[in-house]
Amino acid sequence: MTAFDYLENHHWYVFEEKDNPHQDIGNSALAYQDSFLRYIAYLNESATDKNFGILHFYPLKHEAVLLGAKDTRLPQLLQANQFLIDSGYAVLLRPHGGLAVVNDPGIINISLVTDMQKYPLDIDTAYEQMVRLIQLSLAQWDITVESYEIPDSYCPGRYDLVVSGQKIGGIAQRRFKTGVTTAAYISVNGDQIHRGQLLRDYYVIGQADASYPKVNPAVMTTVEAVVGEAVSVEAYRGYLLEVFKRFSTVEKGDFMAAELEAFYEKSFPKVFQRGLGVQP
Repeated sequence: MTAFDYLENHHWYVFEEKDNPHQDIGNSALAYQDSFLRYIAYLNESATDKNFGILHFYPLKHEAVLLGAKDTRLPQLLQANQFLIDSGYAVLLRPHGGLAVVNDPGIINISLVTDMQKYPLDIDTAYEQMVRLIQLSLAQWDITVESYEIPDSYCPGRYDLVVSGQKIGGIAQRRFKTGVTTAAYISVNGDQIHRGQLLRDYYVIGQADASYPKVNPAVMTTVEAVVGEAVSVEAYRGYLLEVFKRFSTVEKGDFMAAELEAFYEKSFPKVFQRGLGVQP
């Protein structure tokens, strides 16, 4: 199975946060992440001639740190979270991924939501599809994207996205009954050293033990730094979308679709309540 098969075998609905009617609410994008896992099954259950997938772009308008489940076990969690708030960052709890990542206007999040009943993906294959997608999105610069763990980055994992030894992003995955979400954050531009320093200090304040990363800000970089020219988040979003259009068909998703809204109305209170537990 190749990335081309993955793209070609889906008709993609594209959802962008700029069209989200609730985009000013920090937890909204995360609530839609929950909702899409359920909505994809609805889309496909009566489809006979198409296999639908969802592509969700969610750059955040405001600075935030998305915590993972393991972060909630820090000995001094609330003090560390207060440090983030005092530094100008909202604190949110994401549904996938084990450790914290920084989000600001120089970072883009992308998630691919597919129906396991229509297109089965094992865990490693799902990750590999995302790695290949990021590689294709950067093909115009003839750079190689590798995937291996950078242990002293923030949120390290076996499928870190690495260019010339430095991490430009990471991948997480969430599985739910018949659906799977594979999500990546990509540091497109901005001050990556500052992001690393922020989370390095966060873990110090949180009194993290040796099972948490000892973050070295120098091991991470941005797409812009790698390619040596200015790259905006909007431009990079376009490069990703071009890959989908080259191999498949895409259609604008409707945030106001009645069925999706029904899933969202059930998901948002749960996501909101989940996030309350990490507020100082």
